[in-house]
Amino acid sequence: MIDFGSTIINSIFGGALMALASTLHLYLNGKITGISGAIFRCISLTDFSYNFAFITGMLFMSSLIKVLFNPMAPPTDIDAPVFMETPAQFVGDLSLIGFIIAGFLVGFGAKMGNGCTSGHGVCGIPRLSKRSIVAISLFMIFGILMATIRYYIPFLRPSSYAFNVWESSFIDIGMLVLSCVGFGANVFKVFKSGNKDKIRDISISFSVGALFCFGLAESGMLQRHVVVEFLTLGKVWNYQLAFVLGAAVGINLITFNYLLKKTTRPKFREAYDLPTKTEVDNKLCLGAAIFGLGWGMAGICPGPAVITCYLYCPQILAFSIFLCLGMYIENLIDGKIAEKINNNQLLSKFNKFAKFKDEQPIN
Repeated sequence: MIDFGSTIINSIFGGALMALASTLHLYLNGKITGISGAIFRCISLTDFSYNFAFITGMLFMSSLIKVLFNPMAPPTDIDAPVFMETPAQFVGDLSLIGFIIAGFLVGFGAKMGNGCTSGHGVCGIPRLSKRSIVAISLFMIFGILMATIRYYIPFLRPSSYAFNVWESSFIDIGMLVLSCVGFGANVFKVFKSGNKDKIRDISISFSVGALFCFGLAESGMLQRHVVVEFLTLGKVWNYQLAFVLGAAVGINLITFNYLLKKTTRPKFREAYDLPTKTEVDNKLCLGAAIFGLGWGMAGICPGPAVITCYLYCPQILAFSIFLCLGMYIENLIDGKIAEKINNNQLLSKFNKFAKFKDEQPIN
């Protein structure tokens, strides 16, 4: 049973923090906050300093929360923050192979569908992007399908030889130190190049990543069973995340449209860095469906994967590695996929639906 008084307020607050982070990102640097895109750009070394700053900001906030609150431990105080699940809860219903498969599907689908729940959901729907509306709809449909099937017909369950999660406070402190050192090294490298504007930009990116991470933690999205139950049709259905998405999209619907309609440029850039592709094509739809299957299996999307990659090892580390591998492989064969899928009309109704000017969210 959901505690409407506290849990729902936390969900709304978390969604509002994600909206604030993504609005500031758009206002200051003119960029869409897409976590799968930031991960892929780090992998492909594209605008590495900027995207690495965003990822280190997320890891900094995650490890800071862990060190300060130890939120994976059962709270001794009823008002103590519960941002994350205990290791037993997190890995209790999915095998290591399941985490690997889910990670690959999420990464492959996010790259193929040009975005995840942040780029398409938090930032795409508020811009009334039809590509994002279709993508999120397919995320939900296939996520619900997978989560519901696994609830009634369990598979990929942990065996008696399940791997135990590695736990140590030194890991949390180590990640806190490592994220600070990583950001400091990033700043130093940019400083040596003499580009002061870039130092400002990566500082904004780091701060946006940290704030977005806190929003994810506050909203409950780091508790994978909250996500899985949200996607499961049945008595266990948990409507908590509806308030997260409602708050994030509702606020950004106002702020994004104000910025894009009332201002001609972001504060520190010459123009908004917005996507231009408009067509709802077969590749987008298939990628969103693949993402949804992985999301429904594990209840983890790219943001929570980054934030918890050092906490629930080896399971979440395996998920994250195969997420990156899925992105890399899809990128290698992306042209062939587009040629084969978009040239046939299996999903022509979606293409008809998209005969208007629209935008594609950045990952």
